[in-house]
Parts: sequence; C-alpha cells; structure tokens
Amino acid sequence: MSNRYFPFHALGFRCNPFRTLTDDEWAYIAVLPESIQALLQNGFAHLQILGEPGYGKTTILLALAAKFRAQGKRVEYEYLPEDQSQFKTDCVGLDVFVLDEVQRLVSSERERLIGIAHHTQLIIASHEDLTPLFASHSLGLASVQIENSDSGVLRTILSRRLDYFRQVALKSDMRDSSLRKERSAQNDSQIDFSPDAIVYLSNMFRGNLRAMEQFLYEVFQRLDRAEIIDVERLK
Repeated sequence: MSNRYFPFHALGFRCNPFRTLTDDEWAYIAVLPESIQALLQNGFAHLQILGEPGYGKTTILLALAAKFRAQGKRVEYEYLPEDQSQFKTDCVGLDVFVLDEVQRLVSSERERLIGIAHHTQLIIASHEDLTPLFASHSLGLASVQIENSDSGVLRTILSRRLDYFRQVALKSDMRDSSLRKERSAQNDSQIDFSPDAIVYLSNMFRGNLRAMEQFLYEVFQRLDRAEIIDVERLK
C-alpha cells in the first residue's frame, strides 16, 4: 500500500518526476547534445541555440551557464518574456552573457548586443537565425539546431530525469524507517520506459519535450505500482 502522504515514495521517487523544475534542477539534469559537447571541448567565439518552442533551448542555456560558473567565470542569464524587447542585464565585467528568446529584441537592442559581443562571450537562444547579423560585424557565431529526433537521446533525457528523483528519494527515505522498508521492497522493481514506449513518445511529440513532460506528469499521477511503462500504459 502506498504512503498516503508521500505516495511517490512507494514508487521510488520523492515526488512526481515530471513536475515543474527549478532553474537549478533543469541545469543539473540537462542532456547536452553531442554537437554542443564538441563545441565546449574545441571552444567557440559565440553560440546560438535554435529550435522550436518546447524543444529544450532554455534547459541547455541554464546548463551551459552553470558549467561556465563552475569554471569560475562571471555569468549572467536573462530570459526575455513575450512583452519585452530589450535586455536589462548590465554586462560590464561579465565573461559570459546568456540571453534567452533573442528573436524578441528590436533592431536597436540587437545592435547593442553586438556591441557587447566584442568583449563578452554570448550564448543565445532564438527562433530566428542571427548568423547574418553576426557575420555583418565579422563576429564568429557557432549555431546548433535542436531536433530531439533521436530516440536514443530521448531515452537518455528520460533516464536522467527518473534517476535524479530516485537519488533524491533515497536521501529522503533514510530519515524514516517505514519509508526505508517501502523503498527496500521496490529495489528490484523500478519504474522505467520500455523501448517501444520511447519510440512512441518520440513519434507522438516530435521533439517537443515540454509537451511530453506535461503528458508524462499525468501518466505518473495515475501510477500505483512500480512497472515498466509500455505503449499500452501511455495510451
């Protein structure tokens, strides 16, 4: 029987693993595409992340900001909401400026951003390719298009999410003997996704991770036992 106050402990999690995450949690569980990992290894002048809404651009930006901070660099992240066409960050003294939804900037603000690019590394996310703008000012700009079309990558993304909340659940369980027993009973029966479920999710959401996470939140709300989630369960 699941614990009435902590129902997800009986499933091996602290809470629904597809709940809304904090910025720090997004940065921690992010799966960086191989193309971005290669750029980090080889270096780049500036970087833009392109992709449709919901494809995980913000997650990647937060992960990159965290990586550069861990290296001791001075980094600021800013998100531009729909009704904002100017950025507010003071970039004086920054090593890296991370700006999200850059396509919302008006022309004058794009020129101001270019001015900053001469002394601060930029990492931006956009729905519009800004390569011509950077090229017109002789500035290098690496560009990565987020597709999320590979089912192997999707499995890694989902596994990272589940494992993160399993680890947190384990730490929490150590404080309650009854929950430890509940946890022990689940050691040999963990929730996971079957291969056909991964393919099904990939085909269903076509790279839209945000929509997939919202869907899986509802799936997990209905789970009452540890199981391998297959296509029938998703349907």
